[in-house]
Amino acid sequence: MSTLANAMDVLKLIARLRRDITVTDVVTELGLPKSSASRTLSMMAGYGFLDRDAATRAYRPGGVIMEASYHFRASRNAASLVEEALDALVAETRFTGYINVLDGADTLVIQMRAGAGALQIYTPPGSRAPAYSSAMGRALLARQGDAEVTALLGGRLDQGRGDAPRTRKDLLARLAVIRETGWALSRGEYVTNVAGISSAVFDPATRQAYAFGIALPAELLSDALVERFGAIVRDAAASVGKRVGDPYWLAFGASAP
Repeated sequence: MSTLANAMDVLKLIARLRRDITVTDVVTELGLPKSSASRTLSMMAGYGFLDRDAATRAYRPGGVIMEASYHFRASRNAASLVEEALDALVAETRFTGYINVLDGADTLVIQMRAGAGALQIYTPPGSRAPAYSSAMGRALLARQGDAEVTALLGGRLDQGRGDAPRTRKDLLARLAVIRETGWALSRGEYVTNVAGISSAVFDPATRQAYAFGIALPAELLSDALVERFGAIVRDAAASVGKRVGDPYWLAFGASAP
């Protein structure tokens, strides 16, 4: 494995563990020989990619990485990255795309991008729906704990249609699946005959979560297309999430096959 590849894996390891790392960490987590791990870390420190703590002898991101990160955060934010990801999703799938946020127990449309295909779904910015009854809303709810979700929604799950969850137990089970897979699916649960596939990104800097994804006629979705579009939306969210330091996506990326 090249030195550059080793250095990339070291930086990914720091992002995943979210702490300073040692030679032992690199050997254990990356499977490198101790001599290679020590040489890689020393070289990275020598070029400013890592700093070494004088007391603990552990390594952390150095001046070069921190300066580049500062420049990125100053010039870009999660909202703009989500918009770019949505534009790419719409271009790839040709379906209408949306960005939503939570507003109380509702999900609120804040951005819409019309697709180029013949069949389109239009729900303009400002539109609301109960968060539990859409892919957008459940993608956002899945980023909270079960106790937070229960406190937010209370006991009323009576505004959905179709396959929308009817009980707290059903909703929490679906949220568990979303946390595992990274994306959410709905079929005609608030707007009849409309399907949605969504994922969510959390910006640690602003504490704001954004859901984004596509909407399309439910009858077009075969099982194969569900999996295909789910993976496309998940990967788009993972890309944004890793760039903004979303802890969920940093961990998800490390454990994903």
